[in-house]
Amino acid sequence: MRRIYLDNATTTRPDPRVRSAMLPYLGLGFGSPSALHARGRAAREAIEAARASVARLVQAPPEEILFTSSATEANNLALKGLALASRPGRLLAAATEHISVLHPLQRLARGGYELVLLPVDPFGRIDLDRLRKELARGAVLLTVAHASAEIGTLQPLAEVAHLARTAGIPFHCDAAASAGFRVAGRALGDPDLLTLTPHLFHGPQGVAALRLRAGTRLQPLVEGGAQEGGLRAGTEPLAAIVGFGVAADLARSEGARRGAGATERARDLLRRLETTLPGLRLTGHPVDRLPGHLSLCVADVDAEALLRALDDEGIEAASGSACSSIVGKTSHVLEAVGVDAQLARGALTFMFGPGNRDGDAARTALALARAAQRLRALSPLVPRA
Repeated sequence: MRRIYLDNATTTRPDPRVRSAMLPYLGLGFGSPSALHARGRAAREAIEAARASVARLVQAPPEEILFTSSATEANNLALKGLALASRPGRLLAAATEHISVLHPLQRLARGGYELVLLPVDPFGRIDLDRLRKELARGAVLLTVAHASAEIGTLQPLAEVAHLARTAGIPFHCDAAASAGFRVAGRALGDPDLLTLTPHLFHGPQGVAALRLRAGTRLQPLVEGGAQEGGLRAGTEPLAAIVGFGVAADLARSEGARRGAGATERARDLLRRLETTLPGLRLTGHPVDRLPGHLSLCVADVDAEALLRALDDEGIEAASGSACSSIVGKTSHVLEAVGVDAQLARGALTFMFGPGNRDGDAARTALALARAAQRLRALSPLVPRA
C-alpha cells in the first residue's frame, strides 16, 4: 500500500536534486571552510555560492545571510541577540507565535524584560490597531511570523513591517513555514531579521538561516570562533548548506507551481470532508493561508487517536505544532483564536506537497470519516440516544 504523506508543515522530503548536490560534500568534497588549503577554499566557495542563492530567495544582499543549525536557533539568536544588545524593555509578539519564539521571549521576561502578547482575531490575524498602540509606547523588538504552520494563517506582514519601521522598532519575522513559496523579503515588508529553513521546502534538515539587515546589532549566543561574521561560531555544515542553496534556487523557480498544485488538493480534501465528516470546524483564515494547508478540529474525538488510525491506513498527518505535540500540551494557538480546550483535542493539520497525487484527498477523506465514526462510537463524550 502506497503511503500518503500530508505532514509537510512539519518537514518535507528532500528533493532528489538537493540530495545529489549534497553527496559530493559527504565524500571527497569534504573540507573545513576555514582552512587555507585548496580543499578548504573549495568548501568556502561552495558555502558562499549557497549564501548567494538563499539571499536571492529573500531578496537580500548575501552578506546579510547568517547560517545556523535550525530555525529554532535562528529565532533564539534574533530575539535574544537583539534584546541582549540593548537595554531591557518591552518585547512585542503575536499570541500565535511558534514556541521557538515564545520560549526565548519568556526567558527574557524572567530576566527583566516586559513581554506583551498581541491578540489575534478568530482567524489568527493580528490586531493592527492594537499593534499600532503598543508600538507607540516603544519596544526593544517586534516579532510576528508570516504564517502559522499549525492553522495556516498568513499575517499582513507588509502592514506590520510598515508600522514597525514607522515606530523605529526592530522587526523580526519567522518565515520558516512560508519561505518555500517564493516569499520575497519585500513581500514581507523587508523585515530587519528573517528566519527560514530549507527542510520545510524540500531541502535538508539541520541547517537554517537568519537574514540580518546591515546595521542591526546582535549579541552572539554561540561563541568560540569567527564563523558567520562572529555571530555563530562553529564549523559550518558544508553539505547541508550546499543543499540549502539548491533548495532555495528550486523554491524560486518552482515554489509558485508547487503551491498551486498543493492548494487544489487541499481544497479537494476540504470539499470531501464537508460532506462526509459531521462535527468539523475549520481553523485559520479561509483564504489567506499557506498553500496546500488545511487545519481543522473534529468534535468528540482525540487527535492522537485519529492520527494513529490514519497511520494504520498509510496516511501521515499532524496535530498542532510539531514542537508542542511532543510534550502533549494544549495548543496556545488554538486558545488564542478562541477554540475551546475540548474541541482543540481533535485538532488536525494536513499539508499537501509535490509528492502527492490525484486520489490522495479522496482516500484521506474516506479514512478520516471512517476513523472518526468508529472512535465516536467508543467515546463517552458523545451523547447517546
